[in-house]
Formats: sequence, C-alpha cells, structure tokens
Amino acid sequence: MMERLKIGLYAVVTLTILWMLAPSPSEGEDDGAFEIHYMSPDGPIKDAMEAAVREFELLSKRRHAEDPSYPVYRVVAGQHASRDQVEDPTRFLLSLAGGNPPDVIFFDRFAISEWASKGAFTPLDEYLHEDLQAWDAWQSDTGTPAPWPGALPEEPRAEGAAALSGIEPVRQENFYPAAWDETNYRDPISGDQNVYGIPNTADNRVLLYNKDMLIRYGFVDENGEARPPRTWEELEAMAVAMTERGEDGELERVGFIPNYGNTFLYMYGWMAGGSFMSEDGKTCTLNDPRVVEALEYVTRLYDRLGGAKEVDAFQSTFQRDALDPFIMGKVAMKIDGVWVMSSLARYGRDLNVGAAPPPLPASEIEAGRHPISWMGGWSYAIPSSARHKEDAWELIRFLVSKRALEIMMTSEEFTYLAQGRPFVPRQYPNREQNEWVYERYIENNRALEPKFRRVMREYNNMLEYSYCRPVTPVGQKLWNAQRWAMEEAIYHKRTPQEALDHHTEIVQSALDGVLQADTGTPIRSWSWFFWLYGALIIATVFWVYKADTAAKRPGKPRALVRFFTGEENTRPAVVEGRKGSYFRSQWKEGVVCALPWLIGFVFFIGGPILFSIVISFCQYDIINTAGFVGFHNYVKMFTGDELFWKSLWNTVFMVVGIPLGMIISLGMAILLTQKVRGIAVWRTFFYLPSIVPMVAASILWIWIFNPQSGLLNGMLESIGIHGPLWLQDEKTSKWALIIMGLWTAGGGMIIWIAGLKGIGETYYEAASIDGAGPWQRFIYITIPMLTPYIFFNLIMGLIGTFQIFTQAFIMTGGGPVNSTLFYAYHLFNNAFRYLNMGYAAAMAWFLFLIVVILTAIQMQLSRKWVHYEDEG
Repeated sequence: MMERLKIGLYAVVTLTILWMLAPSPSEGEDDGAFEIHYMSPDGPIKDAMEAAVREFELLSKRRHAEDPSYPVYRVVAGQHASRDQVEDPTRFLLSLAGGNPPDVIFFDRFAISEWASKGAFTPLDEYLHEDLQAWDAWQSDTGTPAPWPGALPEEPRAEGAAALSGIEPVRQENFYPAAWDETNYRDPISGDQNVYGIPNTADNRVLLYNKDMLIRYGFVDENGEARPPRTWEELEAMAVAMTERGEDGELERVGFIPNYGNTFLYMYGWMAGGSFMSEDGKTCTLNDPRVVEALEYVTRLYDRLGGAKEVDAFQSTFQRDALDPFIMGKVAMKIDGVWVMSSLARYGRDLNVGAAPPPLPASEIEAGRHPISWMGGWSYAIPSSARHKEDAWELIRFLVSKRALEIMMTSEEFTYLAQGRPFVPRQYPNREQNEWVYERYIENNRALEPKFRRVMREYNNMLEYSYCRPVTPVGQKLWNAQRWAMEEAIYHKRTPQEALDHHTEIVQSALDGVLQADTGTPIRSWSWFFWLYGALIIATVFWVYKADTAAKRPGKPRALVRFFTGEENTRPAVVEGRKGSYFRSQWKEGVVCALPWLIGFVFFIGGPILFSIVISFCQYDIINTAGFVGFHNYVKMFTGDELFWKSLWNTVFMVVGIPLGMIISLGMAILLTQKVRGIAVWRTFFYLPSIVPMVAASILWIWIFNPQSGLLNGMLESIGIHGPLWLQDEKTSKWALIIMGLWTAGGGMIIWIAGLKGIGETYYEAASIDGAGPWQRFIYITIPMLTPYIFFNLIMGLIGTFQIFTQAFIMTGGGPVNSTLFYAYHLFNNAFRYLNMGYAAAMAWFLFLIVVILTAIQMQLSRKWVHYEDEG
C-alpha cells in the first residue's frame, strides 16, 4: 500500500512540474488584442523592424478607438535557428505540418515560386485588386487624389479586408520588373498566373574595382583615370595581368576571381545572352549555347589564373569586414551585391573604389546590348493554411508602405550613428521608395564620402536592367545544377558542354515530374493508419507475453532470449505446473520501470517510424496529400539518381576512419592508465574535444585546414612538406574530415580505459613468468580481453559513420564536386530542400537496412573472434 502511495505521489509531483513548465499564453493576451504570427530568418522582431511593427500596432489601436469593429493587432514572432530558411525550411515545414503556420512569412523571393507550385502560399491578386478598388473609390467620392502617404479621415474598407488609414495600395507599376516578376508564378500546366509575394528588399550586382591597382598596372583612359573593363575579353586580360605570386609560387594577389563576390553561372549566362528556362516554363535550357559559352569563358579564366583548386585555396583565406581581401588589395576587381557597401563605407575609407556595370562579351556590346545585372531580395507572403489571411495582408501592406520605410530608416540611421558607423541603406524594390532613400540618406548625406555615393548611384542605375532567377517549380534543383555544373567544369571533371547537358537532363527530369503531375493514388484518409498502428501494438504486446510465459521443452531457450542473444542452451524450462511463473514474478516491476520509455515510444516514436515506412511508398511533400506510387521511390534510388551512388560511396569511404580512430583512442587509453601523478587531469584534457559541439569544432577545423595559412599546413611547411589543399581538393576532402574525426578519439578512450581496468593483473604476471615481453602480453592478453570493447566500438563507429552529416554541412556544403556529399546529406537535401519526403523516407529505410545487415554480419562473425572473460 505504501509503495502505491509513493508512486501516486511521484506521479502527481511530476505532472505538477510539467504543468508549471508548460508554455503560457503571451503576455497581454487578455487585453483583447488580435495576434498576427510572423516568421522571418531573423527570429524575434527587433531593431528597426520592431519600430515599424509597434507603429502598426499603434495605428490599429487608433483605428479601433474610432471604429470598435476594427481589431487591435499584436504581431508576435518566435525563435529561428536555421542557417538558411530556404535551404533548411524545417521550422516552416513543421508549422505547416502541425497546422499552425505563421500568418506572414518573410521569404527569399526566388523560392516563392517553387513553394507556390506546391500550394504553400496564398495568391494575393484578390487583395491587390480590392485595395485598388477601395483607393480609387475614395478618390472618386472626394474628387481629389488620395494623399501618399497621409491620414485619410475615413478610408472605405474593402469587403473582407481592413485597411489602415493613409497606407497606399500596392501597385505593380511601382516596382522594378525583376522584383515583381520573381513573385509571379504561372502554373505550367493550367497557365494560371498569380502574385504570391510582395517584394520588400532588393539587391543587385555591379563590378567593383580598385582604382589605384588599375592605374598601377596601366589600365587608364586618356585622362589617366582608372578604366574598368567593358568586355569579357578586357576583363580576362586585366585579371591575368594583375595576378601576382610570391617567391614560393603561391598566389598573393588576383586581378579577378570569377566566382568570388556574388555571381555564379546565372550571372555569366545572362551576360552572354543565354537563358535557363524556356518562356513557357516547360523546358530547362541550362545547356543553352550562350550558357555553354559563358561556362567555357569562366573555365578558361580559372585556368589562366592557375586552376580552380589553387584559386579556391587562395580564396579560402578570405575574411570579412576590415580583413576583406578587396579592401586589403588582394583582389583588384569583383562582381558583388549592394550589401557589401555598409562594410566598404566603414572599413574601406582608404580604398579608392569605383563601380561599373558588369562586363559583357564583346559580341554583345557590338550588338548594342545594354549591360545587365542580377537582382535578388526577399518578399512577404501568406501561407496557404494561414488562419488570419486578411489581417496578415494588413500587416504586409503596412510593412511595404513608405510610412513603415520612414520609420525603419530613421531607426537604422540612429543605430548606425550611435555606433559610430556610416549609414548606407540597402536598396528597395519600389522605385519611388528606393529613390527617396537614395536622395535622403546617400545623395544628401554629406558625412558619406563622394566615392561611396557614386558607387551607390551605379547600383541604382542597374536596377532597371536586372534579371531575376528563373521562376520555376524546380528552382532549388536548377540553382544546385548551375552550381554543380560550374564546379565540374572548372575542376575539369567534365567539359562545359558535358556538364551542362548532364545537369540539364537532371533538372528536366524533375520538371517533367511536376508537369506530368503523376502523384500516384491519393491517400485521402489516414484513419486506417491509426487502426493499423494500434493493431500492431496489441499484437506486439500479445506476442511478447506469450513468448515469455509459454512453457518450453527442457533445454530450449525462450523465444526472446534466443532472438536477442542467439543462445542455444539455457536452464531447463519452467515445469508445467508453474507455467510462466518466472516471467510473471518480474512482469509488474519490469513494466513499471520501462513504462516511461514505452509510453514515449508508443506516442512519439513508433508512429513516425511506421509512417515513414508508409510514405516511402508515396510521393509526399508535407504540403499536399500523399499519393501512393508503389516501389517508384526505390526504383528511382537505384536507377534514376546518380548522386545516390556518389553519396553512398563517399559514406563508405569514411569507414576508413573507424579503425584509425580505434587505434588512436586505444593508444591514448593505454597511456592514460599508467600510474602517474595528475592522470585524471590528462584524461580530462584528452576527453574534452569529444564534447565540443560539432558546429564549433567544424568552424575551428576550417581554419586548421586552410591551405595557405592553416595550422596543419604550417606545421608541414616547417618540416619541408608542401601541404595539400585539404577541403578545396576532392582527393583530400574526405581525408580531411577523417583527420578531424580523430580529434574526438577521446570519447572512445573512456571505453577502452574501462576495458583495460577490467583485465586482471594475474594474467600479465603469469605471462611475465613464462617469459612474455610487453608486445607478447599486448597481443596475446590485452587484445583478446578487449575484443568485446573492440566489437562495441566497431558497431557504434559503423552506425555513426553512416550518419555523418554536420561536418560536411558546415565545412564543405558537400563539395568540392560533391566529394563530401554523404548519404545523410543527400537524404537531407531531398527531404528539406527539394521536399521529396517520400524519396527521402525510402533512402532512410535503405540506410537502416544497410546498418542492420552490417551489424548482423558483425554479430555473426563476433562469435569467432570476440572472447568474454566468463566463457568456459
């Protein structure tokens, strides 16, 4: 009775603590305010954005005072921990899957079309149309133009939408074409075109050049002023001429690096007059002859600079801000985005910088073509399953208004000046707003040096001639394809034509899958899944109970014992008169002890495991209904995905690190079991690296592996060895990660120490008496007695190796040339970047099968070489 009371008391205390720790409603929820949930890559609302949002909330309160039917708004946002909301949209996906998406999301503009094609975002055309109607109606009723901006005494409210006073409507003609077009998605099947986002930031690219360096090398005009290149041919000649090497042959200065700054193949393809997608959106034209010409040019330029490997090694030393290589004179020219201007204005005051349009091929110039740029940026969007879409639209139209812009600019300027930094605002997609920002904060800002004002004017001049990334449902695939094609070409894995043909085929295959809309047989209801899961749980419980309570013949092991241990001989079975008494005597205690884990498994683990099995036979992207496609994902894995085999080989190669790590950790354990003073401190030092967070360790090792200034190559140089390029070379990139893994050998050291401590001294004493030396004692006593620990470390190392992900994600991004694209990384890309959850689930189960088979083989083989001390 007392035991039951204790258990009940523990349960009550636990539930009370959990209730106290449970999230509570946001403060002030009882004041009647209506919450709009906002999500952005910056996480919580802060700084200039917070000032604008507070003004929005204040305006809603004022309007509510005049019209009680108008809601009082409160905008809330949560934390956000991903590196890139587009490449790692886990939080957004979870909010969609959980039925609690944000009302407004700040999203990378180029990705909006891909997500819109999957039904993730709400078309905004209706809201735009209603706002314009309401605005025009007010002008018609009053006979005067509506103020912009200003307070309207009584602005009419469009049906279904609440309009804040004095906020101008969003008009397409007010935006630069590249910004507005990027949010317009036309369904390639139905032909319907809709607006899915409202642009709020812009950033384009120009050629930045160091005037002093150009003058020094004689690239001047008739007035002796620096003359930037206008054509590709001039750019190539100047880049090679201004490249310098030190006495050791290493690059010290480069005139121009094709992929340094922010260009990619997109930029060069557009310069050459190429395109990456057909006008109807149904054909990938990545291998357009003009794009091939662009990639051939980039490859040739890299070769003339010394090769992509050497240039990338030089580029790996680059840092930011005051140590920016462009500011320090290590790079004479670069094509980069407007976001660098804040850093240049702060740290590059001594830099004689100039700006010019990005060069074009001479043939394009002769044809009279105007130079072009590339515009990116972010937009506000409303998820399709948002609960408060009309209120979300109110927030969006305010945030893109001039009123909000004025508030944010004032706040940002104050913050910068308070920190003693020059304020250089970013660009905006709205023409009038962008010109207003330029005139007020740049042209009329006498604290800003004239050279920076001229550079910003060049950036703004190119906005009208900017391109945007292709609007397509396979945008992420195309983005990766143009990156990988460039890598393969400049590293000479394929010719430019072969690389582009190859990746065009991959993108076209993905695009055809979208166009054919073959999503399989839709699974409309999942009730059968829960019935199946419940039946499996009941069947499992029944089988476990019967297996361990049924009478067995003498000498036969129980089913569970035989299954988990492989025993062939056990104690005699329970006699018939006491059927199951052995198991029943410990049944209750065992269940009570395991109950917390069992409950967690049933409610939080078992279901998702079964679900992943089901969706591995489906086409599923979380956003839309899953469709059963049979073994299509598994067939595609083996026959239609070359990166599957590449990633599998990369992962298998890393198995080399397992025996190396075991040898080093065993050696450390042997040294640290010696009877010397301070041994506990030494053990702590060797163990510490294994508990350093992998992200922090990865950043540290990026610098250690730096080919030119890294610690490792510095040590090799001191003994006369020229170090390799490590992470910049596909031949050494995996070896670099293996070496990095050896740094954490201290984790395995703890297990080896435990094993060594368990070997009795009598074994060594007897061997010494028989004349065995240290090596014989190690081979014939230590190793055999440690075989259980060898076996354990081997199994755990194998499982861990097949799950390697973080190092490649942080350090190499899967490169160079996909040499560190491991299996788990490829699975992650398919699941979260391409939203192919069904295919990713199939990959996960194949990985599980590999691990199970390898583990089973090891367990079978272990009977021949693993020795336990209590074996007869």
